[in-house]
Amino acid sequence: MLKKLKIPKIISILFWLVIPPVSFWLMESLTHSVSETMEWPLILLNIVFYYLLYGFILVISKRSKVSISLGSLIVLIVGLLNYYVIKFRSVPVYPWDIFSVRTAASVSDNFDYSLDGKTIGLVLGFIVLMAAGLLTDWKLSFKKRRNHLVITLIMALLIVVYGKVVQMPSVHEAVGFYEYLFTPNSFYRKNGFAVSFISNMQYLAVEKPSGYNGGKAEEILEVYDDAKEVEGTKPNVIVIMNEAFSDLSVLGDFETNVDYMPNIRSLEENTIKGTTLVSVKGGNTANTEYEFLTGNSMAFLPVGSIPYQQYIRGEMPSIAWQFKNQGYSTYAMHPYGATGWNRNKVYEYFGFEESFFKQSFKDAEVLREYVTDLATYQKIVDIYSSKDAGEPMFVFDVTMQNHSSYSKEYDNFKPDVEVYGSENDKLLERYLSLIKVSDAAFGELVNFFSKEDEPTIILMFGDHQPADWVVEPIYEMNGITDSAEWSESMERYEVPFILWANYDIDEEAIKASLGYEDSVYQMLSVNYMGTLLFEAAGLPLSQYQQFMKAMLTKYPIITANMFCDAQGTSYGDQDVNKRPEEWYNYWNLNYNLLFDEKYRNNELYE
Repeated sequence: MLKKLKIPKIISILFWLVIPPVSFWLMESLTHSVSETMEWPLILLNIVFYYLLYGFILVISKRSKVSISLGSLIVLIVGLLNYYVIKFRSVPVYPWDIFSVRTAASVSDNFDYSLDGKTIGLVLGFIVLMAAGLLTDWKLSFKKRRNHLVITLIMALLIVVYGKVVQMPSVHEAVGFYEYLFTPNSFYRKNGFAVSFISNMQYLAVEKPSGYNGGKAEEILEVYDDAKEVEGTKPNVIVIMNEAFSDLSVLGDFETNVDYMPNIRSLEENTIKGTTLVSVKGGNTANTEYEFLTGNSMAFLPVGSIPYQQYIRGEMPSIAWQFKNQGYSTYAMHPYGATGWNRNKVYEYFGFEESFFKQSFKDAEVLREYVTDLATYQKIVDIYSSKDAGEPMFVFDVTMQNHSSYSKEYDNFKPDVEVYGSENDKLLERYLSLIKVSDAAFGELVNFFSKEDEPTIILMFGDHQPADWVVEPIYEMNGITDSAEWSESMERYEVPFILWANYDIDEEAIKASLGYEDSVYQMLSVNYMGTLLFEAAGLPLSQYQQFMKAMLTKYPIITANMFCDAQGTSYGDQDVNKRPEEWYNYWNLNYNLLFDEKYRNNELYE
C-alpha cells in the first residue's frame, strides 16, 4: 500500500528542494512574522543553513525520507524549545543555555504548555512535512564507502565554514545584520534564529580586555588605601534577594483594589529606598546574584551567559569572604534544589560557611508549590537566636515564593489583588498578590528586629521583573500595544531595593557619599549594591569597592543592557570605542577577578 503512495524520484527531489525554505518559515513564524521583521539578505542567509542541515542528514542517511522527516523534526523541536523559552523567560535560546537544562527541568512542571491556534497550525505544518517526507523515494548511492565518508566530511566542513562566515563583520555589514545584542528578542527576530544562534556562539569564548596583563588590577587599585579593621560593634547584616520582586508601577499607571506594598512604602526612619537596575528579566536569577556578591557586571560577559555555571570553577573573592574576614559568620539560603545554578558549589567557593537548601525547609510553609518568604525569614531568626550574643552574622537569602509561572490555580493561594481596567490581567493579579504576601513577610521580619538590641541591617531587592506576558496588560492600559516599544526598555530592568536598620544611620550622608542624589537617574545598578551595603553598615571598603564607589558617582548604571553616566548620557554598543577610561579599568578588574586566578590578588577584593 505504502509503495503505491511513494512519490516519484524527480518529484521527490523537487519536494526536497522546497522543504528547507518552508521549514525556515515555519520555525520563525512560531515567534514572529518573517515578512514584518526580516529583510531578504538575512532570510536567504538563514535558508542556506537549512539546506546545509537537511543536506548533511541526506548525505549521512542517503535517503530523502530520512533527511526531510528527521530534519523537520529537529527544526520543530528547536522551534518549540525557543517558543517556550521566550514565553517563560522573555528571551530566546542562547548557545550556553545547555548549561541551564538541569535548572530549567527542576521547575518545568510549574508552567503552562498549552498552544494557541496559530502555533498549533504551525506544528501541524511540520507534521505534514514529516509525513510527506516519508513518501519520498530519492536515494543517494556511492560506489565506494570512502566516497561517502569524503562527502560527509565536506558537508560537515561546509557547516563549519558557514558558521565562521555568519560571524564575520564584513558579512554582517553586507546583509544588514542587526548588531544590538542588548535587545535579544529584536536580535533574533531581525536576524533569524539560525543566524542569531550561530553568531552568538562566538561569545562562548570570553574576550580579554585589550592590553590586559596580570599586574593590571594592582596598577588600577594601588591608588586606593587598604581597608582597616573596624573598632567596636559590627551590625548583623541580612540580605534578601527576593525572587521576581518588583514594583510594576514603574511600567505605567494602573489601579488596584489594595496597596500591594504597604509595609515597604511605610518605612521611613533609618531607611534607604530606591531603584536598582539588573541585567536580566523573567529569569536567570543567578546573574543578579553574581553581580551583587562579586561587584562584577554582566556587561563584560556574553549575552545570556551564566557565570555560576560557565566560569566559576573554584574559590574566588566575594562579599561573603569580605564579611568572613571581618569576623562574621556567613550563611546562604535558598529554599529550592541545591544544584540549581550550581549554587551548592558556588556558595562554598564564595566563602559561605553554611548553606541551607530545600531539604532544610521540610516542614516549612508552602504557597503554591514554593517555600514562602516568611519561612526563610523564620530560618534567619533561628540563626540569629542560636548564635552567641555580639557575634556578627551575614545571611544571604535567595527566596523562591514568587517564582513563575503564574498561570496555574492552587487551593492554597487565593489572589486578593484586583487590577482595574483590563480584561487580560489574571496573571498580573496573581503576581501582584504574591508581592503583597512578600511585603507582609518583610514587615514581620522588620518588626522582629526592631525589638532586638543587636544592631542589624536588612537589605532587600528583587532579582528581576516577571516575564513580558505578565506585564503586558499594564502597557495595554497605557495605550502601548506593540511589545517592540517596551520589551527591552530600561524600566523593564528596574527593581526596588530597601535598606533598613534597627539603629540610627545617616541616610542622607550615605547617599551623598555615593553620589546617589547627584545622578540624573536617581538609581544604581545592582553591581554597586554591595558597596552601598558596606557603606551603610560602616564596614571598611575593599580597594575594589573603593574603586566601585568612585565609579558609582560617575557611572551609576552598568548592566548587560545599558551603560549610563550620572548626567544621563547613554553609551550604546556602537559607542564602545568612545567609552571612558574607567570603563576599561572596570573591565580589566572584572576579568582579573573572574578569570585570572593565577595573577589575582584576593586582598584587593576582600
